[in-house]
Amino acid sequence: MVGVQEHVSRNPVLHRILSTHQVTDGVVTLNLNHPDTPGRDSHLREDEGALLQRIIDDVKPQTTLEVGMAYAVSTLYICEALERSGRQPVTHYALDPFQSTLWRGIGRRHVAEAGYAPFVTVMEERSEFALPELLRKGVRVDFALIDGWHTFDQVMVEFYYLNRMLNVGGVIAFDDAARRSINRVIRYALNYDAYEVYGGQAFGTEVTWKGKARRALADTGVGKSLVRPDVLAPDWELGIRGTCIALQKVREDDGRTSGWYRDF
Repeated sequence: MVGVQEHVSRNPVLHRILSTHQVTDGVVTLNLNHPDTPGRDSHLREDEGALLQRIIDDVKPQTTLEVGMAYAVSTLYICEALERSGRQPVTHYALDPFQSTLWRGIGRRHVAEAGYAPFVTVMEERSEFALPELLRKGVRVDFALIDGWHTFDQVMVEFYYLNRMLNVGGVIAFDDAARRSINRVIRYALNYDAYEVYGGQAFGTEVTWKGKARRALADTGVGKSLVRPDVLAPDWELGIRGTCIALQKVREDDGRTSGWYRDF
């Protein structure tokens, strides 16, 4: 996605974290990197946080959910936007089975310090257990962020349940979307008639002769059988190039029959 301005936080906790690039559990001060991989960031970039807030400003959700809380940087972005939306009551679910272990409870600490604890529910369970539990309870969401374990099968399971929980008009955002494992889930989801790239296509607004040739080939049975879908419809043409991609549910997902499948 493009055209997202740099975020300027109104919440002092998020501002402090982003400006110092440090967090603390009250005893030990740590860099804002992944504990197991010190060279890798553990949080959203500021332009990605701004995208999430822009979506929340637009959708005005009542219930939101994220998979992967960590130090709660994404949680603070989401909750800051929820608070300023003025909608009441609001609920945010944050799923992270390692919050009290790997992340030292720092995410919870940040949420409480920022004043968001009254409407945040932290579930220290794996998403493949927590999401079906929420679904059974009848929980519906208007916005969700997938940013946990990034294998294809894990993200696909999370999308499966969130699709069933997401209200029409709601949005699912995928962080680290440039990873092939996540890109494939996004391409699969776009085969559903229910989903479109949030905000329209950011790329590919001008179709070249090569693009026209690809589309003509895609309309033929021969083309579909001989050429990979990601060649016939490349990511830039679908509008899904970037590190954080959001899909909006524009209609109910009720048009697929048993045995439905499309290449992606």
